[in-house]
Amino acid sequence: MADAARDFLEAPKLPEALRVWVNTYLAETWEETGDQVDDMALVERREDYGEGLPDPVVLLTAGVDVQDDRLEIEIVGWSRNEESWSIDYRTLYGDPASPAVWGDLDSVLNETWMHPRGVELPIRCTAVDSGGHHTQAVYTFVRGHEGRRVFAIKGVGGKGKALAGRPSRNNVGKIKLFPVGVDTAKDVVYGRLKIQDESAGYCHFPAHYDDEFFRHLTAEQHIEKYHKGYLKLEWRKVLARNEALDCRVYALAANALLNVNINQLSNRVEKSLEIKPETPLRQ
Repeated sequence: MADAARDFLEAPKLPEALRVWVNTYLAETWEETGDQVDDMALVERREDYGEGLPDPVVLLTAGVDVQDDRLEIEIVGWSRNEESWSIDYRTLYGDPASPAVWGDLDSVLNETWMHPRGVELPIRCTAVDSGGHHTQAVYTFVRGHEGRRVFAIKGVGGKGKALAGRPSRNNVGKIKLFPVGVDTAKDVVYGRLKIQDESAGYCHFPAHYDDEFFRHLTAEQHIEKYHKGYLKLEWRKVLARNEALDCRVYALAANALLNVNINQLSNRVEKSLEIKPETPLRQ
């Protein structure tokens, strides 16, 4: 029980940690409220980051959503206790079946971001969704970029799936394809969007984001549904466009793939002007 008590004291730091504690030690099912996140409440808490990256950020990841006429990408900064800062969100228009738009993406992923401590941070890991109509194009792009930790991911539905699982090369591209538990990831994202105080898991957004971004970020909702007499919660779109949510899910998955101890990395940064995220990649 000592372990249970310790885990309980640590669990409230992040909503998903409390859910695991309830499931593990109380043998009870954690139920989400099913409430949709208020997009206008997120609009109201936008911030002016000033020049460069916010000082607490020590790591950058990116998530890429592939549509029929464009790529959408969010770059997310991470700091202690998984507090996050949305750094940039871009739409790259072009046909994903042609090389041009992938060249644009390559340019974005090669960018670095100036940190107040005087170093430039690159994007350390990128997750690109391969589950749409342009799977082969995604495979072709990531094949030449895996050395820079640009990976193809495939969403896997259902409760209890790992946020980021082990990769397989059992695909036509013979590339590393990582499964991402999208229901799990959305639970995490929405749980963190509901955090009101700037603490563990809190999500920051820059002042220049428009209202449309936040509508797309909150475009899904937990819907209560009975199946064979049992109550189930499932994710369902309440708006047609949800690309911002998908990009955040993929950027979160990229962070999980890096398998970084973010608090240890933050400690190193506080003691040194150098940022050296020497971390193992999940194999």
